[in-house]
Amino acid sequence: MIDFGSLAGAKPEAVTYDLEKFFGALDVKGTHTEPRPAQREAMRELTARKDQKDLVLKVSTGAGKTTVGLLYLYGFMRVSKEPVVFLCPTVQLIEQVLEEARRLGIEARPYLGGETYPPQECVRGEAILVCTYEKLFNAKSTFARGDVNLIPHAVALDDAHAGAENVRKQFTLSIDGEAYDKLLEILAPACRNYHVTKWMDIESEDPHALLEVPHWIWSHHSKEIQQLLHGYANDSKFIFVWPYLKDMLQLCRCIISGRNVEITPEILPTDVVRAFAQPAHRLFMSATLADDSMLTRELGVSAQATSNPILPPSDRGLGERMILAPSLVDPDLDRGFVMDLCVDLAKHHNVVVLTSSGALAEDWVAKGATYFVDETFADGVRKLKNPASGVRFAVFAQRFDGVDLPDDACRVLVMDGTPSGSSLTDQIDASMTSSARDRTVFRIEQGMGRPVRSHADFAVVLLVGQDLTSYVGRKDVLNAMTPDSQNQLNLCVELADLVRRSNPGNPEASIRQVIDQCLQRDSGWKTFYNQRIRDAARKSRPIDLISIALADQERRAHSLALNNGLVDAHTIFQKAIHEAKLNDEDLGIHLQRLSRIVYLSDHSEAMKMQQGARERNNMVAIPPALPRKPSVPGPKTLAEKMSAWFMKFANPNAAVIEASRIKEGLDMRQSAKKVEEGIRRLGEALGADSYRPEEEFGEGPDNLWFWGNTAFVIEAKSENQESLHKKDSGQLHDSLQWVRESYPAYADRLSPIIVAKVTKADGDAHFPDNTRVLTQTGCDTLALALYQLAQKLAKEGPVFMGPDNILAEMMAFGLHPDQFARHTSATT
Repeated sequence: MIDFGSLAGAKPEAVTYDLEKFFGALDVKGTHTEPRPAQREAMRELTARKDQKDLVLKVSTGAGKTTVGLLYLYGFMRVSKEPVVFLCPTVQLIEQVLEEARRLGIEARPYLGGETYPPQECVRGEAILVCTYEKLFNAKSTFARGDVNLIPHAVALDDAHAGAENVRKQFTLSIDGEAYDKLLEILAPACRNYHVTKWMDIESEDPHALLEVPHWIWSHHSKEIQQLLHGYANDSKFIFVWPYLKDMLQLCRCIISGRNVEITPEILPTDVVRAFAQPAHRLFMSATLADDSMLTRELGVSAQATSNPILPPSDRGLGERMILAPSLVDPDLDRGFVMDLCVDLAKHHNVVVLTSSGALAEDWVAKGATYFVDETFADGVRKLKNPASGVRFAVFAQRFDGVDLPDDACRVLVMDGTPSGSSLTDQIDASMTSSARDRTVFRIEQGMGRPVRSHADFAVVLLVGQDLTSYVGRKDVLNAMTPDSQNQLNLCVELADLVRRSNPGNPEASIRQVIDQCLQRDSGWKTFYNQRIRDAARKSRPIDLISIALADQERRAHSLALNNGLVDAHTIFQKAIHEAKLNDEDLGIHLQRLSRIVYLSDHSEAMKMQQGARERNNMVAIPPALPRKPSVPGPKTLAEKMSAWFMKFANPNAAVIEASRIKEGLDMRQSAKKVEEGIRRLGEALGADSYRPEEEFGEGPDNLWFWGNTAFVIEAKSENQESLHKKDSGQLHDSLQWVRESYPAYADRLSPIIVAKVTKADGDAHFPDNTRVLTQTGCDTLALALYQLAQKLAKEGPVFMGPDNILAEMMAFGLHPDQFARHTSATT
């Protein structure tokens, strides 16, 4: 019998928020009896800051952030008796979080896609609810449904950087089919007038065609577009996104390709997601957090939290990674070499390949790898972790996060190709903004971290693909990485030099030997690694308070603009941009963002800002009043420009690899557009101010080099198979006239060039005097000379990359403008 009388006067025990005490009271499993020092430090700091709404925790992979996140939520659940939520980037990670909760003795339940109601234990505040970002953030989320209406007391966001990309997807509308056709009808007149050639490519359904609709055109048609798209509100692709966008189209970006359209907000309106915006406490956790401002701009994390993250002093950093780029050892150790090497390594170790596309993945399948994609992805991860499965060689495409492969599950990781984003917005931003660079850097760091999931873990990481190797070889890319990644990639450069010198006659054998030293746990390698990485003083990346303040004010300005506070939005954002003192590229991007807001109230002022944006960044939209032409060349000499091109690479062999990529880009079996881009990159490497006026401005020649004292006016006719035609000669005449009118100072210093497979001209084709044809042979000769020059300078070292020596070498290799004619032919 229950003695209710004795219970009548009893009061519930008061619970004090103290994570260390909570941990001590848990019925944890044997492996979790004592927190690691870094975990304990994080617990103490979280306890001390328990009254703050937003907190950012930065801790290395394998340091136990999942444990800390679960304990953070458990504490608030105990104190408040209200629901708490743990967010994961992928479904696969939910089970890992649930398993960790079981080991800790903390009650947790999954809330999966398709499930209508959350578990009642979670609603009552008796168990932690674990779900994906998509489950909470979609516009039809069950969290917001009237019969659920779940507002958590606390939320923990795991891998917050990856989560932010997932959240943006939930706010991005992708349109194809009938809605796409009707949208193009509305935009066609204005967009065709803005950039006729790009619009022609889009109308011809060119899969590579891409155009961001200038914001003034988009704003002008936004009401008509709103009416059109609202008619599709119940379509499957609209239903989870359209409710977010329907009342804010004017502050969205629109990117059009030859196949589909993407509409995405400039700033994500996450405040409308009550289950995310209204919790009393939010913890943002990340192992890779180089760009602190991104959480504030994308997710609305308070500037105070991003400016003052929790950084446990005892965090021991990443595990042991031997990062190797074989082509930095010898440019001939290309992708094919790495493929054959991995076939051998997979006989004794698990080898996992992460590719940037499905097409690249198929190449590995041909070498014996098993391709796990979409619904088979989780099964692939399980099989790699199970030695009895027989899977030792696997490939995943576009999976740079959410792949947890500790210990023997992956001893050799291959990253094949630069992991650019798959969205149209990512593709546009990649050519325009350093923030896109930061997103790519983040994906690279995420990818490299897949096989090393604790401080005690180890793996070999191979970087392959000329695009990836040359990318990580750039100084600006290296500087954008976290200190741990910087240190390990600097070691990669040092290793390349050591391997090259260890056996100069046989670099293949040297690579295989040094990989074996890591995998066979050579004591000398471990000592060397510890001295270079682990024993070195660990540095935290300086917190960029200026960028955080700018992100915070930009977000505030968008919120004001959405609520008709346009004057205050203008003032706040303009002041923040001024105080940030951005470089020209970033200043141009931010001025365009400001122009979008200002256009809603003052068209004239907005176009002045857009002019300023374009003057600082050639990749933002061209306002109607601005001359549609590249800027006049600056005062630097061609030798200084070519020297700067070489010096932007941290490793000289990265310049060699880039020269090889340029050669591939000049292959005339590709589309004319790709050849035009190859010509642009060649000119840039040769010290020219190199442009694609027709592509960038909608008028002018295909390519234009201001090289030395001459303007090289270039038309690419690489798709002509038998002869050059009358219309080709007409285009070259028109282009020459355009350059004369646009650049009077160069009127008598013009060199007309045709890039083509053939030199024969039709009888009615009358090319300008002194026209030269750059054939495939000429392209190959130029590219080979650049490659050989890069090889020579790589061997001699940076001291020989100064302008004086560069000028002499240009002459020696036939790469001076005065020698260009020798690589060309006359029309016949």
